[in-house]
Amino acid sequence: MLEDGRALEIVGISAFDERIYRGVLACPGITVQELVMRSGESAGRIQSSLTRLRCKGLVSRLWGRSPGWTATNPGTAIRSLVRGMQSELDRLTDTADELETAFRNVGTDPEGSGQFEVLAGPEEQARWYVRLQQEAKEEVLTFDRPPYVLDYHNPLQTDLLRSGVRYRTIYVPEAFDHTGALDEVGSLIRAGEEARILPSLPFKMALVDRRRAVMPLHMDPPLTRGVLIRGSTMVVALVELFERLWREALPVRPELWSSGSSWPDPGQEEEPAADLGLEDRRLLALLAAGLKDDAIARQLGTSPRSLRRRLRHLLDELNAETRFQAGAQASRRGLV
Repeated sequence: MLEDGRALEIVGISAFDERIYRGVLACPGITVQELVMRSGESAGRIQSSLTRLRCKGLVSRLWGRSPGWTATNPGTAIRSLVRGMQSELDRLTDTADELETAFRNVGTDPEGSGQFEVLAGPEEQARWYVRLQQEAKEEVLTFDRPPYVLDYHNPLQTDLLRSGVRYRTIYVPEAFDHTGALDEVGSLIRAGEEARILPSLPFKMALVDRRRAVMPLHMDPPLTRGVLIRGSTMVVALVELFERLWREALPVRPELWSSGSSWPDPGQEEEPAADLGLEDRRLLALLAAGLKDDAIARQLGTSPRSLRRRLRHLLDELNAETRFQAGAQASRRGLV
């Protein structure tokens, strides 16, 4: 049961949910507590997974003193999901035909005003994301949050920054869950990216030259459907939303977001109030950005236990009882 499952992702079953499903399939009548013991996951997460699997028709609950779970007939359940997916694809095709008819009836101008194109599959979405960046002349605006279409890396960005294309990116804390994320962002900032962070974003998108946008049509992994928007009022609205959230977002200070020892601290001489070391200031910046303890420990290369000890020491140094108070004190001192 602990092996990663991927086979059912095509019908909307995540790898984790497939693991739980295989565990139930192998042991009819298994309880949540037994699944917890076998998987090492929390009871809440497993219960949520079972609820999703039940909605998909893959498992059913057995009532009794210790309620258990059993799998339904896999062939019947999975074929039903496939038929449902085919119905969705048929509806999507009908919608595409309707939009194409409307597009032809209205006509287009040289800028492609009012044009929408449905992108089927992650490869098509990734292809357009690459193409739009390659065609960018002035600016790329991005909402960066998981899940990712293919990969979180953007190999084009550094070269485009150096060629004069401006990148402004708003991140969410979950975008830094993967190992080495701080160094990646630090490298992009050194190349010229302007980065800010918010606790959450409504969706992910990329806007190029304020004329074209690409974004997924849903945020449930895998990202199977997206849309390309050209020169419509929707693009104008997306630009306005980006600018409003940009003003609200927390700026990312490069010297606090790189774990590399080769970076100097440009604020040391200009900020006499910065009486904490660079590592402590980096920790405060990550806390203020909303990263969880495990993610911070992973980025700083330490254990969660060591991180909590360091955080307790920081709270004492800042004369703060809570993280919020520590953030307020650090902000007043110009540390983050």
